[in-house]
Amino acid sequence: MDRVTAAETGDFGLRLFLPEGRGFRTVDAAFRPYVLLTADAEVPAGCEVVSLTGRGQFTVKAVFPDMAAYDRALPELKKRGDAMVFRDLLQQALSDTGLRLFSGVEFPELRRMQFQAVADAEGRLAAVRATDSGGGTVEFTGNERRILEEFDARIREFDPDVLEGFNCCRVDLPLLLGRAKACRFTFDCGRNGGGFAMRAGRFSAGDKQIGYNRYSLSGRHVVDVLHLVLLYDAVHRDLEDYEPETLRTYFRLAGATAPERIGELSDLLSPAWFYRTRALPLGYQDCIVRGSGSALDSLFIAEYLRAGHAIPFPENARSYTGALTGAERHGVFDQVRHCDVRSLYPSLLLMFDRSPEKDELGIFLRLLAELRRFRLEAKDRARTLPEGPARQQAEALQSSFKVLINSFYGYLGFGQGCFNDFALAEQVTAAGRELLGKLTSRLTELGATVIEMDTDGIYFQLPEHAAADFDRAVTAVLPEGIDLEFDADYPAMYSYKAKNYALLHADGSVSLTGAALKSRALEPFQRRFILAAVTALLRGRGAELPGIAAKFREDIENRALPLEDFAKSEVLSDSPENYARKLADGSGRRSAAYELALASGRKFRAGDKVRFYVTGTKAKVPVTGNSKLLDSAVPGERDENIAYYLAKLDALAAMFGGAS
Repeated sequence: MDRVTAAETGDFGLRLFLPEGRGFRTVDAAFRPYVLLTADAEVPAGCEVVSLTGRGQFTVKAVFPDMAAYDRALPELKKRGDAMVFRDLLQQALSDTGLRLFSGVEFPELRRMQFQAVADAEGRLAAVRATDSGGGTVEFTGNERRILEEFDARIREFDPDVLEGFNCCRVDLPLLLGRAKACRFTFDCGRNGGGFAMRAGRFSAGDKQIGYNRYSLSGRHVVDVLHLVLLYDAVHRDLEDYEPETLRTYFRLAGATAPERIGELSDLLSPAWFYRTRALPLGYQDCIVRGSGSALDSLFIAEYLRAGHAIPFPENARSYTGALTGAERHGVFDQVRHCDVRSLYPSLLLMFDRSPEKDELGIFLRLLAELRRFRLEAKDRARTLPEGPARQQAEALQSSFKVLINSFYGYLGFGQGCFNDFALAEQVTAAGRELLGKLTSRLTELGATVIEMDTDGIYFQLPEHAAADFDRAVTAVLPEGIDLEFDADYPAMYSYKAKNYALLHADGSVSLTGAALKSRALEPFQRRFILAAVTALLRGRGAELPGIAAKFREDIENRALPLEDFAKSEVLSDSPENYARKLADGSGRRSAAYELALASGRKFRAGDKVRFYVTGTKAKVPVTGNSKLLDSAVPGERDENIAYYLAKLDALAAMFGGAS
């Protein structure tokens, strides 16, 4: 069945929501929850037993008679080592039926509503602003109950498939539900007539583990666009922070109101996750907040269960040698090119024609080949289409498939993956290192200067008189099935160290890569100095470096820079209370951010940002115990530690002193 925009499980089985005119219709399908068991495991009373074939350890599918029986057995099942429990009931249902959300639906067809809740100085609800994909924009004001009633009615009237906010899981929805409780108001804007449900959740974005309140609403999807921004930045590492004004500038958002800008952000970032949902047996929100390893695992398990095949235990995790990376040269280079092996690891997996050892059905390679073909078709289609919605859809589709395809290699080393294979992962990285080594050797033979290598790409300086067939001569060393793209040219590149470099683009802009050049651990004045210094180097004006450093020194000494330029930003990965407990039992280390949060008397939580600066008069002082929250600084009074920040400036100036 196509065009399912939402689904949920319950005593009714599996309820599907399908668009119909300006509303929706529901279709109920049979579904009973289940658990997988090993052959010798005790089967819960009343379960129907379905035997699974194959060598995997989980050979029994125990199907419960109803939801109540499953709920009673679940607490004990989660403790058992001989049981595999899928707590996500929608995943179970979609795996069983083969249905996928949004199949046959394009992203522009979704009915989406964006909202922002505004509090007054006392923490009461002052307004709710909303906009939607139908072009409507409204603002609800007045007394709190009236605001809540009108917002609830607006959701029911517009009937969105997706409700979108920015940081709404931590700010807007807690405010709305908290004030609704105080006003004795009950939301009934779910498609079953119910209101919001909430439970605690965590998700990963790069190296960040983020706690959040997970909200759901019957028949609709709740998406926090901040999660999409965090996932975007985990790949691109371009954002200085996640403040609305920073995002407005970076993404060139034009909306006059916050909900309009949330909609623009979603337009840019949501489509890849929307199309990912069409491929996986997961809900829309789960496709966003689950890691790639877990998402692929759900897909493989679904395929096996549909085939009536047993599921294996995951292989124990172990370490192995990773990709080839490194900086061959340091300094500034003119006329730099970048070449990139197209989908290196997926291509190697297909070239080896090897699935993970435990994949008896060959699902891994079949899905990889299909997704790779779909992605290349979408990519080629996007190149030929004129600017417009059709091209944007093709770009979103190929981007989504690219993320999934690149996850296949990572899945091999995913410790919780039922079909993981560390030996195959090791073989792939070894082949990748060998191939990249051949490319660098060939480039050197042809007179190019190799500057930087990173997993599947190489930055190099062309020889002064490159032959007309230079590109063909380079690609000649590659085996069949491996394609090389010469995808970018740059007027100049500054290589500081491995994975830390800057590029001068043809339009004159400069991009920085690597923690040494753009880490958020740097104070804003440091980031501004680095950008100024690197830009001078890339434009051949290295002689200006002493003057740039002298101007920063003068501004620091005269307190001419705003205090914000010295403020370090740190996101709390744990609650201050847990930090205090760990410190008390000796398992934690002191942290200025947590100490300041605890001393502030305010309610900080995991995920909150703390901005602080260093005080005192000596260059060498411990940050903990010598810091102040930025928002507690007295306007007009300056007490930043000038000696401390001058020492940081001197260290940066020395870092670039040898460049030319």
